[in-house]
Amino acid sequence: MQGGIPQGHICLVAGASGAMKSSLTFSMLYNAVLYGETSGIYITLEQGKESLRAHMSNMGMNVDDPRVRNRIAIIDLVDLRVQLDEQGMSNRVDWMGQLIKQLTSYRQSIGFELLVFDSLGAFFTLTKMENPRDEIFRLFEAVRRLELTSFFICEMTGEDHKQFGEYGIEDYLSDGVIHLVMERSADDVSRKMSVIKMRHTNHMLGYKPFKWKPEEQRFTTL
Repeated sequence: MQGGIPQGHICLVAGASGAMKSSLTFSMLYNAVLYGETSGIYITLEQGKESLRAHMSNMGMNVDDPRVRNRIAIIDLVDLRVQLDEQGMSNRVDWMGQLIKQLTSYRQSIGFELLVFDSLGAFFTLTKMENPRDEIFRLFEAVRRLELTSFFICEMTGEDHKQFGEYGIEDYLSDGVIHLVMERSADDVSRKMSVIKMRHTNHMLGYKPFKWKPEEQRFTTL
């Protein structure tokens, strides 16, 4: 892809369970911080903070590494989500407004430039949206105003799981779409990725196999 992902882009990272969406997006955040002069946050609504840290550490991405420790923050909304569900209060919370407020607060206090949001599907279970297009546009525009380069993880849904995201509009409102797939041949399963869309860049079409290279702490296409 010509020049990488442009600064300030909002990108969907879509795929089925097991396609390594979380691992891929975390690696992009980790390596951008490790080899660049930037910082970022990873917001998780599904996997707990300690579980995520352990998983990434097992892959070789240690967030306690002094080179990245003060420039990567993992924000865990899982516990808050569970507590509000248990108290029967989750339906009373303006999750969209609270999320935008928190992102603005983190931007001002931490000064981060990269955002990974895991995941849109989990977030949509929390908030009732009468007009999904307007609400998702509201979220994306807030992220743009904060001048963040962001990755929103989502599932493939709809008939035959060919729809990017819950409502089928997320891909139209985003600047880029990265699609991860798992292909089975006999007893073997391979993972492939494709850049479906990336505004303002020239990028190859088609699906390329990719794998994790632990010695380099990054994913690479084959």
